[in-house]
Amino acid sequence: MEESSSNNLTNKKRQSKRVKTQCKICEAPALYSYFGVISCDPCKVFFKRNAENKKKLLKCDFDGNCGINLNSRHVCSYCRLMKCFTCGMEIEKLRPSFPNKKKTSRKRKVMTNQMETTSTALVRLNEPEQFPTINLLRSDQSTLSIDQWNLISNLSHCYDAYSGLSMGERFAREQNARPPKLRLKGTSLIEFTRMALDGLRLLYEKNQDFVSLSADDRSILLQNTFKYTGCLTTNFILYKVGVTDYPTYYNNVEMISNRSLMLVTKRLGTQLNFDVIIMKLLLVIFSFSTMNHTVYSKTSSINLSNMKQILHIQDTYIELIWRYLLYKYNFEQTVKCFSDLLRCLFTVNEIIVKMEEIQWYTDQTDFLVEQINQTLILND
Repeated sequence: MEESSSNNLTNKKRQSKRVKTQCKICEAPALYSYFGVISCDPCKVFFKRNAENKKKLLKCDFDGNCGINLNSRHVCSYCRLMKCFTCGMEIEKLRPSFPNKKKTSRKRKVMTNQMETTSTALVRLNEPEQFPTINLLRSDQSTLSIDQWNLISNLSHCYDAYSGLSMGERFAREQNARPPKLRLKGTSLIEFTRMALDGLRLLYEKNQDFVSLSADDRSILLQNTFKYTGCLTTNFILYKVGVTDYPTYYNNVEMISNRSLMLVTKRLGTQLNFDVIIMKLLLVIFSFSTMNHTVYSKTSSINLSNMKQILHIQDTYIELIWRYLLYKYNFEQTVKCFSDLLRCLFTVNEIIVKMEEIQWYTDQTDFLVEQINQTLILND
């Protein structure tokens, strides 16, 4: 008994000494080295499945420029595999999948075949839990069609929220380097908001559905939705980098706006626990919103020339986000997440109503709307 207790204590000590690090491929938490590179289990399995046979078959639809990280690692198999090789994974370190036939007994062959059959079945059962790629859609068991997966992939490349997250991380590091009394001051928050809004231009300029609309309809949608998408993307980035965890942040929000806006912003900070794909879909749905904004807007009505086309685009993206949620979660979790999204939309609407009184935000959004309009007209 004493020896057993001693072994358990030793094992616990060993486990406690493990140093967690990041997967070199996707930056997920990782502990061990596989095929010569520190990597997580999903990347290990991905390399093992694809390194030998699919290197020549895979193809990137975006010229090999896909950024691979925890949330996007399933979007492009080609770029993920190339990153595996670039980081130093070696095919030579793969173990053979089959035992030596000369040394395998007949009984062992039967057992091996049974294990392979079981393993294949388990793989097929587990496949829907991963984000299918454009190149491997034949193995996708979700309710999303090929066109819908293509739309998600195109959207992911259309508006790269990771550049915004990188900017947010840099902003957080700069603030942490300052003395506590000088962190998250109003001028810094205003400047960050302006940069985040400027990065949002791609959401409109690179979305083919938006570009396909008439110039007048684009202008009307921009004027009525940019404040929504700007508010959502700015708060989402700050939430993701942890800035919204600090009471100082909300104190300074109150200083550059007012107390009622600060309280609603604080509530929004508890409602943004979505992955990046869901957030991008939500932003696109916002960008095609046709609801009447007379509560806060100077425009009394929205006179869109092709309402039928815009409603069709709305339906497309709303169905897409619903199917993606069903793919990612079970039905009960999907309903809950969809309810959380609606709750988030109402909170953003409340923020925008209050921000109409904030002159610097109104001036910045009006300026960017005009710039986006001009860019789209020049590209027509």
